[in-house]
Amino acid sequence: MSRKPPPRTDDDAPLILIRPERPKKTWWDRVRRFWEDVRSQLSNDPIECCRWKKFGTVRVSVSNKAKDQLGRAGEEEAALYLEEKGYRIIHRNLRLLNGEIDIIAKIDRILVFFEVKTRRTDKFGDPYEAVREKKQRRMVRLANYFLSLYRLRGVPIRFDILDVVWPEDEPPRLTHHVEAFHVNDLYR
Repeated sequence: MSRKPPPRTDDDAPLILIRPERPKKTWWDRVRRFWEDVRSQLSNDPIECCRWKKFGTVRVSVSNKAKDQLGRAGEEEAALYLEEKGYRIIHRNLRLLNGEIDIIAKIDRILVFFEVKTRRTDKFGDPYEAVREKKQRRMVRLANYFLSLYRLRGVPIRFDILDVVWPEDEPPRLTHHVEAFHVNDLYR
C-alpha cells in the first residue's frame, strides 16, 4: 500500500523574487577583494582578525517554507546592500548561546550589529517595529557575549535595523535605521 504525499500548502509554494539589477564584478574587483582579505588576515586590528576566527559548525536553515525563503533572501539582499555602502561584513547568521545575530559588520572603527526584518508588505506597519524591547535586550546580550569572546571590550559598537519590504513581482525596498536603539535606553 503506497502512502499519499501530504497536501501542499501555500507555505510550500515556490517563492518568486525579482532581484534588483547590480553591475557585475570585474576581475579587478575580485583581485582587490582578495588582497583586502589577505591584508586583513595579517592586520593588527582586532576587529579585522575576528573575521577569520570561525565558530564550530553553524546550522543553516534549509526550510522550504516561503516565509523562511523570503527571510534568507532578505538577509542576502541586506548583506549586498551593506557591502555597496562600504561596510565590511565580519559574520552573518552567527548563532551564539541563546540567539542569533543576523549580520555583524564594520564601518570605519565601529562594530555594527544588524537585525534584518523582511516582509512582503508594510500593511501591518514597518518591519523594524517588530524589533521590540525583548529582542533589543537579547541583541545587547549577544553583542556583549561576542565582544567578550573576541576580547573586543574597548571597541565602539552600534545597533542598526535593516528592514526589507519585498512585494511580489517587484524588487525589494531596503530601509536602514542607523542607531535604532541604544543600550542606555534599555537599562534605565
